[in-house]
Amino acid sequence: MAFKTRKGAIAWLRVVDLAVAAVALLIAGGVAAAESPEASLRLDVPTLALFAWLLIATASVFPLFALYTEVALFQWRESVKATVKAVTGVLLILVAGAAVLDPPLITAMFLILYWFSACAGGIAARVVTRRLLFLTEAQGIAARRTLIVGTGLRAQEIALRMLAQPGHGYRFCGFIGNGWEKEPPSPLPGRFDLVADMAGFADYLREHVVDEVLVCLPLTELSDKATALVSECEEQGVSVTVITRLFELKNPRHRPGSHGGELVVTISNTLADERELILKRFLDVSVALAMLLALSPLLLAVWALVRLTSPGPALFAQERVGLNKRVFKFYKFRTMVQNAEALQADLESRNETNGATFKIKNDPRITRLGRILRKTSIDELPQLFNVLKGEMSLVGPRPLPMRDVERIEKDWPRRRFGVKPGITCLWQICGRNNLPFERMMQLDIEYVDTWSVLLDIKILLRTVPVVCSMRGAY
Repeated sequence: MAFKTRKGAIAWLRVVDLAVAAVALLIAGGVAAAESPEASLRLDVPTLALFAWLLIATASVFPLFALYTEVALFQWRESVKATVKAVTGVLLILVAGAAVLDPPLITAMFLILYWFSACAGGIAARVVTRRLLFLTEAQGIAARRTLIVGTGLRAQEIALRMLAQPGHGYRFCGFIGNGWEKEPPSPLPGRFDLVADMAGFADYLREHVVDEVLVCLPLTELSDKATALVSECEEQGVSVTVITRLFELKNPRHRPGSHGGELVVTISNTLADERELILKRFLDVSVALAMLLALSPLLLAVWALVRLTSPGPALFAQERVGLNKRVFKFYKFRTMVQNAEALQADLESRNETNGATFKIKNDPRITRLGRILRKTSIDELPQLFNVLKGEMSLVGPRPLPMRDVERIEKDWPRRRFGVKPGITCLWQICGRNNLPFERMMQLDIEYVDTWSVLLDIKILLRTVPVVCSMRGAY
């Protein structure tokens, strides 16, 4: 098992911490019961209430000690200290709960064993998670592709830290600047590259995968250029971190949210609330699994029908552009002839949509079965596997093919790449393919700006009658 994103690793830690708390309780209860039969584990109301109290305390206290931040993954000493403090805090809450519930389980032996077990489990969970995350970072999957705007001494120090500590998960992409403010060190040829000048910054963002931009300019330049830089990043859905060391301190303290010891301000243009993101992922996985299990007979039947009614594979896989412009394989049931993509060039003149997308109501490439699958939206069901893989969400801007992305002329629609693409979205419930391209993009940006789990649920509920009515599907 390996994680594709750091947020996935942190979400996994939340689940593991609850499991560790439960196992630590069972271990401590079992050993304490062997010492004193009166303290045995029982499925009575006080013990069950204490168990629930323990899980609630763990879920509430651990975030207070920054255990679900990148500090917990990459700064070993800070992680150990924070885990011990958090478990101690949970233990105090457990004692307070025991004073009210008075279960026979709570003894001095139980509390000591629980503290040691929970501390060991919490630390081990972070060690294992970090190693699993390294598996993907070694392949460049989870590492955050980072640009530095500025070429001075401080910018070069930060780049050197990224290169010297790849385990912290940053992949240095290069510098943006009009020249070297300070000549780079000679031992790093080819590692300190000026990938673009200030005028070419927006073009670089448009054409490359970038997760984060660090703005590290002298104060005299920062006041003139910061607004334009942040605006260009906002248009592309890329987070911006501004290095704000106003004074040259000899020993700046590391603190959660810092960047290599620098105090920073991060301007995020994506869905940034960690708790809501976890709820969103939980909703995605639970609904996708339930639908796949419930609809498995239908999926098998459609797979067989597609294979029997036209030559070619039942599933159509296409490269689409996802989160932060990363390309992934998008799945759906094949509704066109096998060589449909090769035939598209001859049909471009018949395109009925304005903008980057390509749509024809009576597309001659669509098979007879394909028309039924498209009208009923059954062809979209294999995207549930994309959701389980973490490449898509149930709700989000629809993923665009490479051809369409290359034809987006303006920059503002590219903010949609700051969130995961989805199976359904706002414009799917507001007219579907009958809407002009620009209106589709406006609704995607509205979703990015107003997103919440409640909005996702509303869109999902409204999608059902829209799909059943088959309006706007072709």
